[in-house]
Amino acid sequence: MMDAPPPAFHGILETVLYYDTSERERVDRFYSGVLGLKRLFRWDDGFAFRIGPGVLLAFDRELITDRDEPQARHGASGPIHACLLAPGGGYESWKAALEDEGVEIDHEVDWPGGSRSFYFHDPAGNLLEIADRDLWPR
Repeated sequence: MMDAPPPAFHGILETVLYYDTSERERVDRFYSGVLGLKRLFRWDDGFAFRIGPGVLLAFDRELITDRDEPQARHGASGPIHACLLAPGGGYESWKAALEDEGVEIDHEVDWPGGSRSFYFHDPAGNLLEIADRDLWPR
């Protein structure tokens, strides 16, 4: 008898990035100001920003360890990566807007199948990417 396949997922609800305590205000300004994300919450050790159907969490990698809740037992010791999907036609606008804010575009990639993306860093050194469409096969 075959086991039933697991249920499907509808997407990723949360993505977590980290920053050092000294970078807190710059990180908040970057995500809420430069990227224009809606800040949902601001805690002593982090922020929550809405991105479409999901949430981007940014936590102080030093202070998050002070929490006792099991859901706070995560962290990263260095920069990590997240890719954001630009809405239809917004890819070039995002590139121009970031450059106008003085954000350096590290590199741009033309992917097989005609999609493209570019990379840059947030104030905490996390590598961010903006893609013009889904880069992965379905």
